[in-house]
Amino acid sequence: MKSILYKFNLLPVLIGLFLPFSEVFSLDVNVRGILKDSEGRPISGAKLFLTENKFVSRSSKDGSFEFQHVSPGNYTLVVSAPNFELKTERFEVKDLDKVLDIVLKPSLLEGVAINVTAKTVASDFLSTPQPTTVLEGRQLQRLRGQNVMSALENTPGTATLTTGAGTSKPVIRGLTGQRVLVMTDGVRQEEQQFGDDHTVDLDAFNVDKMEIVRGPGSVLYGSDALGGVINVIRSKAPTAKDGAPLLGGAISTNSFSNNKQDAGAISLFGYHKDSNFGYRVQTDTRKAGRITTPKGTLPNTGFHERNVNASLGTDGSWGNFYVDSFQRYQEQDLYDNPNESPGASAYQTVLHQKTHVHAFFILPLVNVELDAAYQRNNRREIEDKNRYMPIKDTLLDPSIDPFTKAASVYQVNKYDYKQGLNLSLDTTTADAKVHHKEWKGLKGTVGISGMQQRSTTIGTEPLIPGYGLSNIGFFLFEEWKLGDFSFSAGARTDKRSMDIRANADLGNIEQTRNYSASTGSLGTIWRFAKDFSLALNAGRGFRAPTPFELFANGVHEGSGRFEIGKDSLRPETSLNYDASIRFANDKFQAELSIFRNKIDNYIYSVSAGAIDSDSGLPVYRYRQDAAKLEGGEFSFQAQATSWLVLTGGIDILRATIQKNIPPEIALNPGGTDTNSVYSDIQNKYLPRMTPNRARLGLRFTTDKLFGISKPYFSVNGTFVQSQYKVDKLETPTQGYNLYDLGFGGEIPGLTNGTESATFDVAVLNIFDKEYVNHLSRYKEYALNPGTNITFKTTIPFTLISE
Repeated sequence: MKSILYKFNLLPVLIGLFLPFSEVFSLDVNVRGILKDSEGRPISGAKLFLTENKFVSRSSKDGSFEFQHVSPGNYTLVVSAPNFELKTERFEVKDLDKVLDIVLKPSLLEGVAINVTAKTVASDFLSTPQPTTVLEGRQLQRLRGQNVMSALENTPGTATLTTGAGTSKPVIRGLTGQRVLVMTDGVRQEEQQFGDDHTVDLDAFNVDKMEIVRGPGSVLYGSDALGGVINVIRSKAPTAKDGAPLLGGAISTNSFSNNKQDAGAISLFGYHKDSNFGYRVQTDTRKAGRITTPKGTLPNTGFHERNVNASLGTDGSWGNFYVDSFQRYQEQDLYDNPNESPGASAYQTVLHQKTHVHAFFILPLVNVELDAAYQRNNRREIEDKNRYMPIKDTLLDPSIDPFTKAASVYQVNKYDYKQGLNLSLDTTTADAKVHHKEWKGLKGTVGISGMQQRSTTIGTEPLIPGYGLSNIGFFLFEEWKLGDFSFSAGARTDKRSMDIRANADLGNIEQTRNYSASTGSLGTIWRFAKDFSLALNAGRGFRAPTPFELFANGVHEGSGRFEIGKDSLRPETSLNYDASIRFANDKFQAELSIFRNKIDNYIYSVSAGAIDSDSGLPVYRYRQDAAKLEGGEFSFQAQATSWLVLTGGIDILRATIQKNIPPEIALNPGGTDTNSVYSDIQNKYLPRMTPNRARLGLRFTTDKLFGISKPYFSVNGTFVQSQYKVDKLETPTQGYNLYDLGFGGEIPGLTNGTESATFDVAVLNIFDKEYVNHLSRYKEYALNPGTNITFKTTIPFTLISE
């Protein structure tokens, strides 16, 4: 544990040592060129990314670009520009300047972008080892919803588990919670994801790009990445390559009619040439009322949140450095089952703070990447908005004297922070990676990552004991390119220790739990034609049980359950196989993926078929068995004409469980209902699994219409099958079809350099369809929202150009 802290404290010293001297290692060789379209016209404002050095440049008005002080070696340049095909160019730098002439083909396809998450070096759609979806630019603006994960709803193999409008968490190939790792800029989010109602504590506005990797990522990222990885690339301070003004900014808005939700954000940013530092600050707020369904409104479903963000950064031929920090506060009402808790007004508040320091240094033979972060999460779940509810009987009892009542009121006010569930989690992470440069087709990374946590239970409803956790991991990932083939292999070892504090209310004693695991991955990509690739992967994943799954014993207001853990749980281990065939050019992109993920010791909670007498909530118990998830995804987008793009896809999932007789039953056969045990074993389906679904969309666009630049009109349909393959006491749901309309474009007269003001209008669920999403926590007693009209704008501005 101390060693992890030592590495974290050593980071500023290493930065101070590398920063002054690293520039001498780069030779004075430049890479420059001209970017043109197929008719020879220059393309301005395009983003050029030199993947090995993480250099970024923008093309100027005449299409020219330049990377200075590049060391000799093999490089990959990825060029992206709106309404043009993504271009990947490989070249070698020797002892003279390298000049490139790059031609881009026009294309209306979206999401054909590079990703930096699936492996240690950035890759494009055809060369990424695992199925990956990238959301950025106008596509991400259109999909921006009431929370950061809303944008994932219609991406291949991905859905969201929701609690009302303000809370959602990602589901990848049927797995969610702490089996899907969410990161910001490559640093894991730690926010007590043990509950179905716990959202991802990130700002929906302050996002540049989202990368979704389907399949295990344990080799690169350790525990919790059994199902996949979501990396949220946040908007940060501009640097020299971005061409930012001395002081600029943007104003953004989001409005949703269904729950009368409004949100607004303002950002200020700039780059100071003399100091070579950029900065960015942003603040936003969001407030929503009750959800409206086709059969009326749902009480106690509003929320509000506030976000503050700041970052500072610099770059040069030596590499780059930035500090990024944010704070998010959300208060959300929780709609409990009215049949069990009529008139309940429970709510939760979450405060999340995170600061991330990043440095990347370019050296002769290797590049060194360092990341350190500290984050604090405070979660409160309270039974009633009226703080005096716990002493209601005292206040209403005429036999109790006024002094005792006043003393009770004083105690409630003084110790209000202890009411209900109050958990505080502090997390420190430190990561170091060494990327060796390509040698005879071989390149890769060796890394070390450490994490230290401290959780404190403050409230009167403990739910979980306090604990301290330390984790250390070492990994190696290598990739070898041989002709049309690319082979990859990785290995990792992790050690995790949890010091559990004694808690009399929960009945656990002070103890230490130690877990260790070795994981690995093998893969190959065959580019058997210019526009085709075939990817095959096998990977082993690992997830340690959480203190909640081990020791929970009490009311969990957020999920509306009385939850009971199991202290004998073992770590989950998975073996995943997947295969993908891909095609991509300027007019058509498609991917077909199939997978099989077998998870031993799968940890899940199931209804005990009983009601807790004190709280009146259903009892859920944790257990573990062998799970198997199989299925596949097909997705495509095609530019049918110069003004029409078709998109669509199909997701199929089958998730089964091989149940064993729990040991506690075998130890007490006389007190066992054999019929109940037999019925339970006969049920073969995992709870809360994503239904099969299909998507189809049309997007009409042109250069200009009624003075609006780059307008579009879209029609989208989502077709969801019934989900009757459920756990024994889980509620099944019927299938449904939803249809959405959209319209938007660039606002005339508000162009700011290469950035344009935009607007987007959409009508969701246009036929006000009555339906129940199987992944809604309210599915047993409430419909999903009816028709929802949304309006979004983003307006950039410049205050000081120089």
